[in-house]
Amino acid sequence: MRIAFAIFKYFPYGGIQRDLMKVAREARRRGHGVKIFTLRWQAPPLDETLGIKVEILPISGLSRHTQYDKFSHALNTAVQREPFDLVVGFNKMAGLDAYYAGDSCYLEKALHQRSSAYRLLPRFKSFYAAEQAVFDEHSPTQILAISDHEIPRYRHHYRTPPERFHLLPPGIERDRVAPPDADKIGAELRAELGLADDALMLLFIGSGFKKKGLDRALLAVAALPRELRNRVQFFVVGRDRADSFERMAMRLGIEDQTTFFADGREDVPRFLFAADALLLPAYDENAGMVIIESLLAGLPALVTRNCGYAKYLKKYEAGIVLDQPFSQLAMNTALVELLTSDQRASWSANGLRAAADDQLFQLVPTVVDKLEQFAHERRPVLIFCLFRYFAYGGLQRDFMRIALACQADGYAIVVYCLEWFGQVPEGFHVERIEVAGVVNHVRYQNFGQAVAQRAHWRRPAAVIGFNKIPGLDIYYAADPCFEHKAQTQRKPIYRYTRRYKQMAAYERAVFEPDAKTHILLITQQQQEDFVTHYHTQPERFHVLPPGVSQDRQRQPNWREARQAVRDELDLKEHELLLLLVGSGFITKGLDRLLLAVAALPDEMRARVRLLVIGQDNPAAFLRQAQKLNIAERVTIQSGRNDIPDVLQGADLMVHPAYSESGGLVLIEAIIAGLPVIATGACGFAHYIEEAAAGCVLAEPFSQADLNQAVVQALDDAAQRQIWSAAGVAFGQAHEELYDMPRHALSIINQLVNSR
Repeated sequence: MRIAFAIFKYFPYGGIQRDLMKVAREARRRGHGVKIFTLRWQAPPLDETLGIKVEILPISGLSRHTQYDKFSHALNTAVQREPFDLVVGFNKMAGLDAYYAGDSCYLEKALHQRSSAYRLLPRFKSFYAAEQAVFDEHSPTQILAISDHEIPRYRHHYRTPPERFHLLPPGIERDRVAPPDADKIGAELRAELGLADDALMLLFIGSGFKKKGLDRALLAVAALPRELRNRVQFFVVGRDRADSFERMAMRLGIEDQTTFFADGREDVPRFLFAADALLLPAYDENAGMVIIESLLAGLPALVTRNCGYAKYLKKYEAGIVLDQPFSQLAMNTALVELLTSDQRASWSANGLRAAADDQLFQLVPTVVDKLEQFAHERRPVLIFCLFRYFAYGGLQRDFMRIALACQADGYAIVVYCLEWFGQVPEGFHVERIEVAGVVNHVRYQNFGQAVAQRAHWRRPAAVIGFNKIPGLDIYYAADPCFEHKAQTQRKPIYRYTRRYKQMAAYERAVFEPDAKTHILLITQQQQEDFVTHYHTQPERFHVLPPGVSQDRQRQPNWREARQAVRDELDLKEHELLLLLVGSGFITKGLDRLLLAVAALPDEMRARVRLLVIGQDNPAAFLRQAQKLNIAERVTIQSGRNDIPDVLQGADLMVHPAYSESGGLVLIEAIIAGLPVIATGACGFAHYIEEAAAGCVLAEPFSQADLNQAVVQALDDAAQRQIWSAAGVAFGQAHEELYDMPRHALSIINQLVNSR
């Protein structure tokens, strides 16, 4: 496999930097391709024979968080250009498949160690967003935890699922184990440093002096009893700016006893073998590899309990672990004990025995094992985008059936939406995107921009839209051509509005000749309008069969279902039930249907009930029914889970739509045995004629024709029975009516494979 490793800054002496290089070398040893992306490389070039490539991304920015944000975006652009199996971060950033968790929880520190004003700064917002991208409960990033110390904090703040944490063993290098001649090696270094035989060599190792508590260590050295302090020589080894700590040592009067190696040292094991004690009084330390290194060198240590690896010092009884909360007085007292206790020899011997624990050396092979596992388990991601999901919409049901088919074929499913109503299928990752905007077209514009940003770092196999937004690989064309409606059904002034400009721009981004989006059509007639207005290339269109669910066919128990629905609505035997199903009452022509009901002969109207089911605001139509004196004959429901039963309970479906790209409910009705009257504006109206299962009204629409058709259908029970039987037979004879998800999946697979 090919692995991209990402780290903000690389220098040879940092803990996570050393871990990165060890992991990269092990991955190469196993034959994997490795490339390291970084913002700054502060080390000699790597030996080409290692086979590890390094790419320094050219990033500018005055502040650190700005540089890191830009690096994250540049990284995700870079890994799009190359076929990496995994992107592994050694710092927190968006878009990672795996994160090597060498740092502690940033949000925990920001909440408990910083003022509330700090959390208003851009720096906080940047670092918090990066951490959230990794640890959020919905993030796909796998987390390689070098200790269990911080896991509860991450889970508390981000509700990260426990199964995404993979606890690693320590990863000590074997050269840290004291060899037989360790005393000789140590004595040679002490001589080089000019230490007297009775001098006490005190050691502090770690890059990030402030975080690791160097100020606490300096205060403790300065507080030693005079006779003991005069024997101490304190050595600070690490990569960091030492200026402020050198001044602190001067103020404390211990500058002559303190030596800083602020550029790091290559011979850290020699220091461990030469020293008398190690200090790590950290404010914050997720692990603290140097604690175990001191164990294996036989070097007693004094550390704070909040160090992740302090548990090993306690386990092997090889030094002193300070309780929390930290007390400088306790630290001062403990340092005296560390240097003078008669337990020093046993502490040293106990630490040396830890070398027999093979788990202390397994970090690197375990990490690469996990990366191989992640790559094996990683499924290609499909991102689905739609403005709103609710269980009863035709577009929404088509989306769900296609997405489930893709999931069954092995894809991971990510959904971006503005609103989601209903249950989330198991295994789906649904993100509700909160955007600014009062009017819909502004919210849609902001949604499209947000999707582009989020989809970029997931590196999906394809982005599939069920509404028109830029950047789609595939668009499911459930909606008619917006530009065609704007020019044929609106006044010219409409095309000067902001709504028109935004909606037209998003449609143009999908259909213009320069776009790469493939279009899934639900009817052939849609293509003509899009080609007329955008000259879209024919090869980008793919016509799907209808996506009817098998459960819409007439079932053996249909009579029981019919009676249950009619009982619920308190319908008498002689009463007739008209049905309109569809979200978007204006488009579906509910006003036309209300006029038709009002125009029925008095005797017929008295035994007719109209049931309307769909997601929309019914207020205007209820007022219309009131004005037409038919309010008591009309029931409007927002949605139902038993539509197949409702289809059996009705006597006639009427669908007088102004505009309807498809109209799946028309096919669902006829195969259930429910006769249909629909306008010719419905894309699927031709199925009614092919099945001889109802009546299609010619365009242009005439209210009189609709009124007459409804009266004739309600007055002729025998004709309705003929239509019903014909529709049921049609549904049983045409298997292609149910193949839409399979066809859509086939097209998606073709596109993914071609990429």
